[in-house]
Amino acid sequence: MSRTIIERARATLRFSVQRYPPLFYLLVISLWCVSLDGMFGVLDGARGLTFSPDLLHVALSIFGVGYFMRIVDELRDYEYDLVHNPNRGLAKGDVTFGDLYVALGLNAAVLLGANLAVSWVRAAILLGIMVHAMVLWWLEKHWAAYQRSMFLMIGIAIQLHVGHGLYVWVAHAERTGRPLNPQGLLAILAMVFLYLHWEVMRKTAWPGTKKPGEKLYSDEVGSAASAVIAFAMMGGASVLYLSLTKPWHSQATGWLFLLPLGMAVINLTLFFKNHSPRALSGKLAARSYFAFLFVMLLCSVL
Repeated sequence: MSRTIIERARATLRFSVQRYPPLFYLLVISLWCVSLDGMFGVLDGARGLTFSPDLLHVALSIFGVGYFMRIVDELRDYEYDLVHNPNRGLAKGDVTFGDLYVALGLNAAVLLGANLAVSWVRAAILLGIMVHAMVLWWLEKHWAAYQRSMFLMIGIAIQLHVGHGLYVWVAHAERTGRPLNPQGLLAILAMVFLYLHWEVMRKTAWPGTKKPGEKLYSDEVGSAASAVIAFAMMGGASVLYLSLTKPWHSQATGWLFLLPLGMAVINLTLFFKNHSPRALSGKLAARSYFAFLFVMLLCSVL
């Protein structure tokens, strides 16, 4: 029996590393957390970014809840993967639903325990994120309108991203001993727009170029409208951070938020001019996303 448990644990670990590569996600999530936390410092009028063990704890917690969300996604996509991705671990039978339920339970216990030791508010936010991820799974199984509409899906699912921002916002206030800065909510809203730019653009395609079984935002509103919506999200993120940093008054580095906006302009132009494939426009949107994060980081340290 003990050997069977060990084998199942190893299989779950292999599956997890394949579907949630730890080094990549830890680096990306750390950049996201550090950049946002630094901007909260800038908005407080204090030093921007200050590294601390608690900031590492924040990044690890967001990484952990990201893993929880990924496992829920794998469970939710099981029937789709049986047809379109039969080589994935759950569809292929390398791991079972029971294995992933155990992984979810252990993950939640570690996350909540590690955060309750620091702050019950942070633990409550993480619990809310995990519950919301499970609710999304239920909605996809039982609500026909949710199943049909990509925009309805992202409109409800984006609350997970809001939760991540709220977690970093609360943790920053607790670490610095400052009251919650209402401007932080605008910074979080901009991060939501930034994510939506990448999310919508990578799932927008011209007719006749999509793969069988794919669900895209452009299916609902058309390719042109979907691309414009994605661009508008980047525009909203850039305008919000320009208004928060006010580079025309003091911090000239704030003008750098025009850089990812310019990259989005190029992406949109290529999309319309060359009917560029979804893979290219998705990659360019991802580059705009990371450029935005690096500009945030620069504003936090300069």
